[in-house]
Amino acid sequence: MDPTALFAALNPSPVVVERTTVTWSGAWTPLVLPLDALSPLQRARLALSYESLPIEVRVGAALEAGLDNEAWALVMRTPGPLSRTLGLELRLSAWAAREQARLHLPSTNEPVLLLTANGKPIAGLEVAFAFATTRDMFSALSWPRWAGPVVVVVDELGERDPMPGSQRLVRPSLPMVRLGKPSPTSTRSELLGVEFTRLLLDLEAPPANGWPPWLRIGLEQVVQARIRGEGPSPLKMLNIRQRAGADALAKLLIDPMPIAELAGALCAPLVHTRRRHLLAKLFDLLRGGAESAGALQVAYGLTLQQLVEER
Repeated sequence: MDPTALFAALNPSPVVVERTTVTWSGAWTPLVLPLDALSPLQRARLALSYESLPIEVRVGAALEAGLDNEAWALVMRTPGPLSRTLGLELRLSAWAAREQARLHLPSTNEPVLLLTANGKPIAGLEVAFAFATTRDMFSALSWPRWAGPVVVVVDELGERDPMPGSQRLVRPSLPMVRLGKPSPTSTRSELLGVEFTRLLLDLEAPPANGWPPWLRIGLEQVVQARIRGEGPSPLKMLNIRQRAGADALAKLLIDPMPIAELAGALCAPLVHTRRRHLLAKLFDLLRGGAESAGALQVAYGLTLQQLVEER
């Protein structure tokens, strides 16, 4: 009997699903089938529904069946580096390589693949520096959160554009971002640092409602200051917090549209070299539903009053 037809006729809830086999209870004896005997789609649906299976098995089955979005969602809601299991990293890297070939993208060992309309570098765009600065700022977090290079599309590429109509492709394998023209207040390198920061945060298993606006905007402000070479200055950030006061910081934490300068001043000490190792703990608390003020105090041992008094 064809295994696919047999699968459809059986009880849809197997007794045991393991790395290579699936077992159903039978009328007289358990029925064991190799997972490979099922169709790719059946295998993927089964693997995705059983959390006890290793993540690389579940993600690999989803990718083999073309269920890319399901695979991305599974990886993105699981904290930790992709390298936590060699199998997961290998599967995502293989998918990235196939996708690069399908899109006719050049292969590279660099962490960033820059695409421009004429194939030439953009003057003043320091790609390696922006990437290294962002990575250093988040060095205490699980890294990397993606496999393959980050594809950066600069301006419009017309028919060569690998992501027409899309601003960003947030996924843990071959992610893509689009970089627009610089503004009077931000260079392209700063904008690229912001895009890397947004990508990392989106892939860092965010809470159901997303990361708090003060955190996202504040970290973007800090990475821009670092790329500009401003540090940012701990004393300058302290002065901004002092001028605002603890009450203003409390309002900032719940404001859906926080003041960017104040958010940056609040986030600056959180990613300073003395404290950045505590950022992962803050993220864990926020994922667990903790309010921002309480999460800051537990993770960093800092109250809002202390943040207006200490650098």
